[in-house]
Amino acid sequence: MNTQIKLHVLPGGKIPERKTEGAIGYDVFLRVVVSPTETDPKNPNLRKILFDFNNVPADPDIARHVLEINNDLVYRMDPQESVLIGAGFVTEMPFPMFYWVAPRSGLASRWGIQVTNAPGTVDPDYRGEAGVLVFNRRNTAFDLRHDMRIAQIVFQRAIIPEIEIVESLESLERTDRGSGGFGSTGLRG
Repeated sequence: MNTQIKLHVLPGGKIPERKTEGAIGYDVFLRVVVSPTETDPKNPNLRKILFDFNNVPADPDIARHVLEINNDLVYRMDPQESVLIGAGFVTEMPFPMFYWVAPRSGLASRWGIQVTNAPGTVDPDYRGEAGVLVFNRRNTAFDLRHDMRIAQIVFQRAIIPEIEIVESLESLERTDRGSGGFGSTGLRG
């Protein structure tokens, strides 16, 4: 099934891309570091840019993270630091399509960089830039660079059920599992 979406690339952003013909996920690229709480004063549909990888920020709390390496500005994440990344694009998808923001395994296994809002659900009625919350779980710094492949997105269709409210727990069909969860089936076969 081929479904078309619309995608607008923001200044400094890149189009998400599948790296192989058999890939399901589209790699997304780091555009900017954004505020988790403030919107852009010029465009309230976007988050406020804290660092654009082109200019040293005026805010000293952000500027202390910015270094120049090989003529490129980078954002040096402290150990145990979280940073919200702007992924560089805005989408329009038909309902009930959505996408999940998911981690890239190489960043986690090699560099200790986790996507902590994963899976992050981007709904079809959302018209802002996708955000990727990355966390440096290592005890050493990690350099974020413009255009680095920071996460992946996976497009899906949701099932929107009709919900029937029942009056009692006994109205629900019983199962062998019952309320067992949180590892109740054990670790080994």
